Amino acid sequence: MAKKVAHFRRVIKFRSYFGWVFAVVGAILFGVGAENTEMPLILINGVLFFGYGLFMVWQTKKARQRLDQGGN
Repeated sequence: MAKKVAHFRRVIKFRSYFGWVFAVVGAILFGVGAENTEMPLILINGVLFFGYGLFMVWQTKKARQRLDQGGN
């Protein structure tokens, strides 16, 4: 069981990293879309990437807290 928990912790860590990457990419895309108003899809993609990135980070924090509490 400890091996599965260690693997899950590693998955959570990398998911958190990718969440931050998605959030940064989303912010950059949003900036590019706001600068070029003739490309609204880039603006929309920026918002969606940023939101999903923050959602991934929120999920990992919640999962890490549950693991630290003992799974309750």
